[in-house]
Amino acid sequence: MAQKINDNTRKSFNGEPIRAGEVLVPQFVDDKAYAISLGAKPENLRTWSKGGVQYMVMFVPVPVNQEKICQQAFDAAVNDYLDEKLGPNRYSRCLIPQPDGTKKVCPKIKNGNHAPCATCPHRGEYEREDRSMASIEMLNEEEYHPMEAAPSAESESLMKLMFNDLKDYLHDISPALEDVVTLGFEGFDRNEVVQHLPVKKSQAYTTYDKAEKLTREFLFD
Repeated sequence: MAQKINDNTRKSFNGEPIRAGEVLVPQFVDDKAYAISLGAKPENLRTWSKGGVQYMVMFVPVPVNQEKICQQAFDAAVNDYLDEKLGPNRYSRCLIPQPDGTKKVCPKIKNGNHAPCATCPHRGEYEREDRSMASIEMLNEEEYHPMEAAPSAESESLMKLMFNDLKDYLHDISPALEDVVTLGFEGFDRNEVVQHLPVKKSQAYTTYDKAEKLTREFLFD
């Protein structure tokens, strides 16, 4: 199994102690030499991995009240990098060998039928499906969740562009709305999405319904 190499030991990028009222947040490093030119110490840089892709991180002190927005900026940078490296196959599922010698696509997560990809004990063991030629029509044949509703299109690149535009649109309204479609695209059902949202349960269902409504309006109106 591929080893996840995320090192959670956090040290300030330049080795300086953080001041009262500050916290360390990760910052995506796309150029190690440039980071060092800014004062980063190589021993304080970390290599993390996600979806089988490695990337470099340094930790920057920021005021506590800016932690959330800086974390969101980091997550956005990592997502952009994963999109660049993995393309349409970023969301492909594992191909599970069957007793008759065939392979079956791992089903979506529903009612706890299996572990999420991020914590799956078999992560990295199996070949993954090739979705580079998948069309939106094929996605729409599957069970609906907020990210699967989309107008007809022939190219996967168009689907990716629309998905990113949709996320940006929802994020500007509320980051929680963006979380709904991101989790939905990754295979979580309605109840599982609600459980992962950082809001009260009653508010989470309202957020989910709003995200679904706005997604339909964005894609069809």
